[in-house]
Amino acid sequence: MDNIKTKKTSNEGTKKLLEAWRNFNSFVAGIFTVLIISVFPLVFHDYYYDILVAKYVFYYGSVILMIVAMLAGAVFFWYKDRHELGGNAVKEMRSKAKLNALKKSDWAMIIFLIAVTVSTLQSEYRFESFWGNEGRYMGMFLILLYGISFFVISRCLRYRQWYLDVFLAAGIVVCMIGILHFFKIDPIGFKRGLRGDDYVIFTSTIGNINTYTSYVAMVSGMGTVMFSVEKNTYRRLWYLIAAVISLFALIVGISDNAYLALLVLFGLLPLYLFRNIDGVKRYVLLLAVLFTEFQVIGTLSYKFPNHVIKFQGLMNVIASFSGLTYLIIGLWGCAVCLYLIAHKLPKNHPLHSGSNIGRWVWLSVILLVCMGVIYMLYDVNIAGNIEKYGALNQYLLLNDDWGTHRGYIWRIGMGFYQKQPIHHKLFGYGPDTFGIITVKNYFEDMVRRYGEKFDSAHNEYLQYLVTIGIVGLTAYLALLLTSITEMLRTLKKRPELIAIVFAVICYGAQAAVNISVPIVAPIMLTLMMLGVAAVRDVSGNTE
Repeated sequence: MDNIKTKKTSNEGTKKLLEAWRNFNSFVAGIFTVLIISVFPLVFHDYYYDILVAKYVFYYGSVILMIVAMLAGAVFFWYKDRHELGGNAVKEMRSKAKLNALKKSDWAMIIFLIAVTVSTLQSEYRFESFWGNEGRYMGMFLILLYGISFFVISRCLRYRQWYLDVFLAAGIVVCMIGILHFFKIDPIGFKRGLRGDDYVIFTSTIGNINTYTSYVAMVSGMGTVMFSVEKNTYRRLWYLIAAVISLFALIVGISDNAYLALLVLFGLLPLYLFRNIDGVKRYVLLLAVLFTEFQVIGTLSYKFPNHVIKFQGLMNVIASFSGLTYLIIGLWGCAVCLYLIAHKLPKNHPLHSGSNIGRWVWLSVILLVCMGVIYMLYDVNIAGNIEKYGALNQYLLLNDDWGTHRGYIWRIGMGFYQKQPIHHKLFGYGPDTFGIITVKNYFEDMVRRYGEKFDSAHNEYLQYLVTIGIVGLTAYLALLLTSITEMLRTLKKRPELIAIVFAVICYGAQAAVNISVPIVAPIMLTLMMLGVAAVRDVSGNTE
């Protein structure tokens, strides 16, 4: 009997110690997550003058502090376990770890880290590849920190929906500052001392307008989707406010990168929402809000040109559309009608219960639009009908000047990659060495043609292809896709995870024409890790 009681007491002590250990790890991972998704976007030191360095230092400092806290906790609980329980807690953890198989997203991250390590070791510029100091600090060091935080958050964090609210709350602050900057109001002196183009291209607490829109794209994706899926009336109102503010901020970011994110967000959202009339009515309402904001911003810019940042690009095309007012009236009319119909229909009506017909119809629309875009690209670039599409010609004509010289950067980037030996094709030239490549091989041509040096591909995927090779790029894409797939499979139990999915997708869309920097990429990856942690919580696959 004494042996049975002793064993029972030991088992209870083991469970309590393990639970305390898990709670500690979850607390540390939670603090780190909150820091990155809410404090990190607002952090700065000397305003825009060192914002990249300030954000980079804050991020790696936060990861290192998390690692130190985790190790200190591990030592403490290991010591307690060894002296009080004879090591039973560690033995039980090891036995459970064997059952806790690696998921596809785990393997993708592991392969990504291996590819980056190999890329660095075989690079001609190992020091620069490790630190990324000749680029934007996206070297092996930072990517290893991504890997560490991925496994800590995905395996230790206990997911709660309020993390998404914290992310949105911080995002709204960033958006409000960005909106004020658009109206030439500088509440905390960020723009003091900036002149000319610098005054225009830096905004809010993020920095460059392209970087700013890549961040706000995630906030918009999160806010609009949370409004679409939330059932509680008061929380839905909060998400609607977040959607309205973030969409406005995205438009006034005056970067055409934002429109890729908007196109993907509003283009793919019906594939999830068009299951019933409730999803349709919320989508139409969001569409009405979006085009109303285009109209309001266009009108204010026209009437008060001296009090706003001057628009260029797609905003001018949309604002000059003669039928915009009629489109807005039609969308609001449709939204009101759909809400009235949905309110009057009984709860058990087929329009409420759901059907896949709407989603199949929308998928057909997407395919038709894609075919139309392909035809226009053919018509302009191959058939030679350059003047046929008016203001859209600047986006359809693919040459070296396309996208503020992105066409040129992509051409020389692909040209360099094709000339490389097989080991560089597989693992690249070294993380964040694109600037070294262009200066070493194309400096005179860049200066002669454009009077500037291009140190980034302005396409995250091409950047990875050249710098970490096809293996690294494939692993990175696999990481995003497997994480998204795992979240999609968990939507029945955690429907709000679709908001993280769309936030990641919005980032991924604009990344096709943008730079990956340690100002925004850590936030996107932390959101993705948060979603993976939620999947593990639902599946009960936690240590």
